[in-house]
Amino acid sequence: MEVDKKKLSFSKQKSVFILLVFWVIYILFDYITIGLINLTNGNSFFEATTLFASTMYIVQLITIFIIYFFIAPYFLKNINWKSILLSIVCSFTTFIIVRYFIEQVITDFLFHKVNYFEGTTISFYIYDNLHYGSFIVFSSLFLWMTLHSINTLKQNNIIEKEKNEAEINFLKAQINPHFLFNTLNNIYSLVSVNSTHSLKAIENLSSIMRFTTYETNKNKIEIEREIDYINQYLDLEQIRYGEKFYVEKDFNLENPKKLIHPYIISPLIENAIKHGVVKEKEHPIRINLKTDSSFLEISVSNKINQYQKDDTSGIGLTNLKRRLNHYFGNHYKFEIHNNSETFHIYLKIPFNGEN
Repeated sequence: MEVDKKKLSFSKQKSVFILLVFWVIYILFDYITIGLINLTNGNSFFEATTLFASTMYIVQLITIFIIYFFIAPYFLKNINWKSILLSIVCSFTTFIIVRYFIEQVITDFLFHKVNYFEGTTISFYIYDNLHYGSFIVFSSLFLWMTLHSINTLKQNNIIEKEKNEAEINFLKAQINPHFLFNTLNNIYSLVSVNSTHSLKAIENLSSIMRFTTYETNKNKIEIEREIDYINQYLDLEQIRYGEKFYVEKDFNLENPKKLIHPYIISPLIENAIKHGVVKEKEHPIRINLKTDSSFLEISVSNKINQYQKDDTSGIGLTNLKRRLNHYFGNHYKFEIHNNSETFHIYLKIPFNGEN
């Protein structure tokens, strides 16, 4: 699975906008602070900004962009003490170089003014710039790490979602061929015995395939649609087994329009038919389904067919279990009781609060 990284990551335009907003907020805060200090000293709040106060804002803006787009991405790919230390050193070095170029070279060329006069020692120049550059350096690095963390979480969430969707599609692909294989075998056995019943079986299969083709591609379907699918499936099996097909079903739906994920109920019935005894009147397959406003509950019981041997046994239930984990996390109940003679499954899922 290949993920479009451009789609996942912050665009360059959005990053530039965030940095500019941060810079403007800083300027406003700094301007207000200076204005209040001026008032405290008996001066006007709107006292004219000096040349080097203005150039400092330019130095800060350039430094912010260099740190965000070059230094932080290069050194902080893998965050550890060494990478953090190197990023800080390079950031301060950038601030010092940019400030020297603007306030000692550009201003001298344009206005014949410099911020640090001749005789300023290198040690004092570095110390003074460490003081003035601290906020911008650390806030720029922090801003990059914050946005990078948000972006990483966003990427992980999208990748996980696409992975889960790919897995669900794979699991559904397992279901359809599995059921089709069994059903075609049933129809094959009918064709040579009773053509009338085989035509009815083909009609039922057509309805079932419409369900598997169109409904299972949806994330949610109405309960009644899956119930219709189950009834078609049972009718198909009834044709196959004839009169000796004993299934007792009790569907008590408070609201048949409630939405569920497709193929949640039917694997339980398919498993019971496939691996259970359906020809004994005293041991019928029992299906009980009920819903209320919050939950769906279904229980299926069958006598185990001791002569049924199938290498694909359990595919449907294993598949269902994996999908339940994906859809509901820990917010569902799935119980299996097997005493070697009878097989009982109980499933309870919520209508609200799914993952």
